[in-house]
Amino acid sequence: MGLGEKLRDALDKIKNSMHVDKELIKEVIKEIQRALIASDVNIQLVLNISKEIEEKAFEDIPSGITRKEHIIRLCYNTLLKYLGGEVKSTLPDNPQSILLCGLFGSGKTTTVAKLAKFYKKHGLKVGVICADTFRPAAYEQLKQLSEMVGVLFYGNQAETSAKKVTKEGLDFLNKNGCNLIIVDSAGRSALDEELVREIKEIDSVFNPNYSLLVISADIGQAVKDQAIAFNNAIGVDGVILTKLDGSAKGGGALTACYITKSPIYFIGTGEKADDFESFDANRYLSRLLGFGDLESLMEKISEVSEQADIEKLKDINPEELLKGNITFGLFKQQLEFSKKLGPFNKVMGFLGIGNKLNADQLNLGEKKLLVYRAILNSMTKEELRNGPDFLTRSRVERIAKGSGTKTEDVKELCSQLKKMKKMFKGIDAKKMQAIGKELEKQGDVSPEKMDLSKLDMSQFANMKKMKKKLRFR
Repeated sequence: MGLGEKLRDALDKIKNSMHVDKELIKEVIKEIQRALIASDVNIQLVLNISKEIEEKAFEDIPSGITRKEHIIRLCYNTLLKYLGGEVKSTLPDNPQSILLCGLFGSGKTTTVAKLAKFYKKHGLKVGVICADTFRPAAYEQLKQLSEMVGVLFYGNQAETSAKKVTKEGLDFLNKNGCNLIIVDSAGRSALDEELVREIKEIDSVFNPNYSLLVISADIGQAVKDQAIAFNNAIGVDGVILTKLDGSAKGGGALTACYITKSPIYFIGTGEKADDFESFDANRYLSRLLGFGDLESLMEKISEVSEQADIEKLKDINPEELLKGNITFGLFKQQLEFSKKLGPFNKVMGFLGIGNKLNADQLNLGEKKLLVYRAILNSMTKEELRNGPDFLTRSRVERIAKGSGTKTEDVKELCSQLKKMKKMFKGIDAKKMQAIGKELEKQGDVSPEKMDLSKLDMSQFANMKKMKKKLRFR
């Protein structure tokens, strides 16, 4: 059981309790303590968190909220404070030069490629330098990763001086018009004198605007010593945390960064080049506790939409959708779009329901999507242009055979589409237009400030009833 799951269990005790008293608060605090200590959080910080929650739990509450809501919010805000919420900093849109440092196993070289792609997507021409002349495979690894994400690369396998390689790389990348240069320095199993000397030499030639320490989240409290040592060597400006996708030790790394006052700029959440995002303590904790992170999901959707082929989407007629005219082709487009958002379990995490599904359910959902894609890929153009009623028995059998699935799987997909058609038919197009006009009239306001009383939401009644039927089983 990970940190997030344990903390959620503690907060659920408050939600599900009939009566909130001091005994309950002490019990909840003990569970929070156990969760944090098991995740390598600094003992002193655990005590600080406990004391703060206990002291403020029964203070006067603001009007409009219950005692339960007050305590849950108090727990959230206190955890946020000690998980990086107070140390906020954002890299500029163009940092121009970044030096990455860290020990073996931190995922530093992979992070170089992720960081390069991140800034490439923001319109910069990025170049990377392999100044790691210590690890034999470093050159090939960074070269391949650079080609994969589409950025310029420089390295020199014949040169053993990291200082010289850095100088050569700067000349090469500057001549090629790069406006952001990222240097990957060598790592060691420990921060020894040789590594310190080498990093200082690179630093003197490169003179980076930012020196970022790459740390693996599973390293626990040892990160404190690393941050201090690297900071003494070259002056660390911030931290990139990797392997935060499944580590129960992430709490130790986050709180150690709090202790050293090192801002966390980015986090790595997976192995792919796109599994990388700017760190926001609020959004991270919200996702960790299962409250969802719709902001990150919307950013991901926006990013994917910009990359999508508009030609494929131009034939989609919203009015036809509202009439329930949903085809297999349209469903296929939506599946391909969702595929770009990332794994099923990651999207569920963004929505805040990942924690409500066990591993078997998440795997089943992922497998079901794969089956549907295989079925749709086995359909003819004529079949894709039509809906479920078009498929005859012989067509169902041919599609199942061609996709390596069962006829029951094809029939199940047809059933899902029929339910979607019914759901969309339940939406009143005129009322939808009225809602659109009202939202446009209210302007760009945050959800909490929106006047929902002026919106006629009655047409969504059928959708709520259909939601349960549309779940992947």
